[in-house]
Amino acid sequence: MTIELPRFSRRTLLASMGASALVLPFASPSFAGGGDGRRFVGLYFNGGWDVLLGPDPRDPAGTYEGIDLGTNLLAAPYRDPIPVMMGGEEVLWGPTMAGLVPHADVMTLFRGVNMNTVAHPAGRAYVNTFIPPAGVVPKGDSLGTRLATASPYDDLILPNVSIGMPTFNVAFPADVTGVGLANAREMTDLLEPLSPTLSDETEALLRAAQDELEGCVHESYGRKPVEDLNIARGRMRQLVEGTFASAFDFNADADLQARYGMVNPSSSSEPAVIAATVSRLMETGLSRTVTAQLQRSLDTHGPEWAVNQPTLMEQGFNALAVLLDDLRATDPNLDHTTVAVYSEFARTPKLNGRSGRDHWFAGSVLVFGGGLRRGAFGATVEQTLGLESVNVETGLPDPEGKVILPEDIGATLAAAAGLSAEPFRTDPLSAWIA
Repeated sequence: MTIELPRFSRRTLLASMGASALVLPFASPSFAGGGDGRRFVGLYFNGGWDVLLGPDPRDPAGTYEGIDLGTNLLAAPYRDPIPVMMGGEEVLWGPTMAGLVPHADVMTLFRGVNMNTVAHPAGRAYVNTFIPPAGVVPKGDSLGTRLATASPYDDLILPNVSIGMPTFNVAFPADVTGVGLANAREMTDLLEPLSPTLSDETEALLRAAQDELEGCVHESYGRKPVEDLNIARGRMRQLVEGTFASAFDFNADADLQARYGMVNPSSSSEPAVIAATVSRLMETGLSRTVTAQLQRSLDTHGPEWAVNQPTLMEQGFNALAVLLDDLRATDPNLDHTTVAVYSEFARTPKLNGRSGRDHWFAGSVLVFGGGLRRGAFGATVEQTLGLESVNVETGLPDPEGKVILPEDIGATLAAAAGLSAEPFRTDPLSAWIA
């Protein structure tokens, strides 16, 4: 199914100003960093993923003094890791990541990332900004907000979208604040025309009245308030009057259902639906920056670990693989696209008394594209899944090196996108910027 959808520029937005500016937090489109239309996707696995089943596995033929692989509790497809070539080296991936193998050529895998917490609220705050939180309170700007400014965005109706996650904007113009959706299906509600429909005459009178409103904010705050208001009205009108809704009607798109393996196209939580929503936001030109909670319910402390954890992780990674297919259709090497995938922490190497795993601080972060050098960076201690110091030049274990933190990755992604790394208060991993 091919859907032809219009793309809009600032000029067409200005030409059609007048719709209500009260629905979405749009303001001035004046800010524009340098760049070339970079895209950013941030995907969060909620609950703490088991890195032994995904980004940081161990060979089941080995013996590990501090790790229970739990292989005998797992279904056969989830017992054996996969050897994958990354950056000219063979790297083991957990079996839940099998669907991502075709995208290993554009991937940077950060292992042994010290999440500095085993508490869900603190971990969630950390991965929202990649800056250490104040307790459980996020500090600074959401990573999506920051990377949305890596290139001009005044041609976008939704410069920044956040699905199922809070979004923060401290240092950037208001119009790059994320439009927050509770779930993926809220896109349909956002795009459907308001009812009852007003007559053309009434609409014209309403728009004329809106156009006369200039606002009461003094110009000392920055741009002329009337210009901000006009831009916001123009964006809102294009959103309401455009033909975007059909792009998000997944029930009517059998091809999309099949490609993403959707079980329920109307689901608000199915990873396939969420990933398809991210893809369509990019494809329609509505946005170039989307952050989403891709998978949930990974907090498996009991016997459900053996079934739920690998199944849920695989569902999320499979949906991610199809999204990457779509993104690479227009940017084959992801030269202008960054996809970051993360969880708030990992799960313990040892099984607890209930045959489940608890919370563990040595996590992993997956990055596709982003202007980074491909390959595996960092490691955990082979015998214990503990934190390992690494050389920041080579990414290999080095007792004289440093333990990697999320802010090291955030600074690196910012620098690779041409943005300042200063807010992260650490130097970027420059040797890993391509």
